[in-house]
Amino acid sequence: MKTLGRTLVTAGAAAVLCVGFPLSARAAEGLLFYTSEYGPIVLENPTDGLCYSVGRAQDPQNSTDRVAVVYSEKRCGGDATRIKPGGEGFLTFASVRFTR
Repeated sequence: MKTLGRTLVTAGAAAVLCVGFPLSARAAEGLLFYTSEYGPIVLENPTDGLCYSVGRAQDPQNSTDRVAVVYSEKRCGGDATRIKPGGEGFLTFASVRFTR
């Protein structure tokens, strides 16, 4: 009986952990459009706070519900430009991060 109880407790704890983790990673709802060296690209529902390297990109259009911060260098380094939800920028960038 003790083994069954421990098994149920372990299974319950695992279920709570599995349900809890997705709630901590929030995503911007919507799309970021930009042009890369390969043509038009769409980034859909990007995760908040995650840095996305986009190669050599230009002309971002932010159709998400978050602020898109585009950076002049990879790994969200260099000069940063904020693009509000619904906004666009006529610039070249190498990475992007979404914030509230």
